Amino acid sequence: MTEEPVGTDQRHCADVHERRQRTLQRITAFTDGGVAIALTLLVLPLVNFADQSTAGQSVAELFADHLGDVLSFAVSFLVIALFWRTHRHLYEQLVDYDEPLLFLNTAWLMAVVFLPFPTARLFVETRLRTDSAVLYLSNMLVISLLALAQAWWVTRRPDLQAPSNPVTTRALTPPVALCVTFAVATLAALASPTVGLLALAGLPLAQFFAARPAGPPRRRSAP
Repeated sequence: MTEEPVGTDQRHCADVHERRQRTLQRITAFTDGGVAIALTLLVLPLVNFADQSTAGQSVAELFADHLGDVLSFAVSFLVIALFWRTHRHLYEQLVDYDEPLLFLNTAWLMAVVFLPFPTARLFVETRLRTDSAVLYLSNMLVISLLALAQAWWVTRRPDLQAPSNPVTTRALTPPVALCVTFAVATLAALASPTVGLLALAGLPLAQFFAARPAGPPRRRSAP
């Protein structure tokens, strides 16, 4: 029986690790591209307003007539950017992936790419409808839940994490803050669409407290 050369197994493991590293990079690049497309689609309804019929209006008048649309675009853009920031922080700590994480990431990306539709729905309405506001906010809630699911799964899989920068349960705090904010906003929108959308104003505050670093450990007093 011929013996395999010494180091064959090590070279094979290194090759597999390198290929999985390249795939992980492709996953993040694919996700970043999808997020960029979603951000681009958000502005298209605003572009449609700048047609020949508005040629006689000043920029100030145009913005005044479509102030709600501009605010919806700005909020959606900033929220997607916030989702991407949380996603980036999580994936910076990974050295590998598995199929459940890939599935959750694909579902998360699908929900992000879908967001321009409920945003555009808000644009075309002459008055704010309950179902449109609930669809818009629940879409964001689904995105935040899928982000939380990814972070939770990674905390259960130490083999996916970088040994020098492990993912702790602290990583669950930002997506939990997002989930709570959007859940409250969605429930509020059932009673009043305007109140539900205004509830998003609490999002920066929730993220501020969620992103605060834990305090330094207390020193034991000398006996």
